[in-house]
Amino acid sequence: MPDTDDLALARWEVATLTGRLRSLEAERDAAVLERDRHRQAVAALRRSRSYRIGRILVHLVREPLRTGRSLAGRLLRRRPPAPARRRPAAREVPARVYVAVGLEPAASQELVRALRQRIVVNADHLPVVVTDQPALRGMRVPGVVLEYVPDPVTWSKHEVDGWEALLATRVAQLCRDHRAAGAMVVDPRDPPTLAELLRH
Repeated sequence: MPDTDDLALARWEVATLTGRLRSLEAERDAAVLERDRHRQAVAALRRSRSYRIGRILVHLVREPLRTGRSLAGRLLRRRPPAPARRRPAAREVPARVYVAVGLEPAASQELVRALRQRIVVNADHLPVVVTDQPALRGMRVPGVVLEYVPDPVTWSKHEVDGWEALLATRVAQLCRDHRAAGAMVVDPRDPPTLAELLRH
C-alpha cells in the first residue's frame, strides 16, 4: 500500500499539473482571440476605401507607367478605345494630384477654396483635384484643375468594371498629362486646412 504522504504528494503534483495546463490553455485561448482580433482589424482596413486608394497610389508612385498601363489595359479591353487626350502645355511649376473622393459637398468646396488660397500665397505647384462631388463638376477655379469621377455607387449602376480601377486609371492619366510631381490622398474625415497645405 502506498504511504499516505506519497498519495498526498501525488495528488498535489496532479493538481499542480492540472492548474498549469489550465493556465496554458487560458493563455492559448487569449492568444487566439488576440490573433483573431488583429485579423479582423486588418481585414476591415483592407476593405476600407482609404486603404485601397492609398495602395493604388503607392503602386503608381513606384511604377507609374506599368501600373497605369496595366489598369488602363484591363478597362480598355472591355470598351472601345477613347480618343487620345491632348497633353497640356508644359508649365513652369509642377502639378500635384489631390485625390479628394468621399468628402461631403461643403468639405470638397472648402478644400478647393483652401488650395486656391494656397497657390495665391505660394504658387509652387498646380493643384489637380480629383473629386466625386457633382456640384464641382464643370466648375472653373483659377489656378486649380478639377477632374470629376463618379462615386462608387453611381459608377456601379452603369458599369461593371471596378471603381478602384477607374480611379487608378484616371489618376495615372492625370499624372502623365500634367507631369505631376506627386499625388496626395485626402482623408475624407480630416481634409487639410490652408495652414496644413502651406506646410507641404
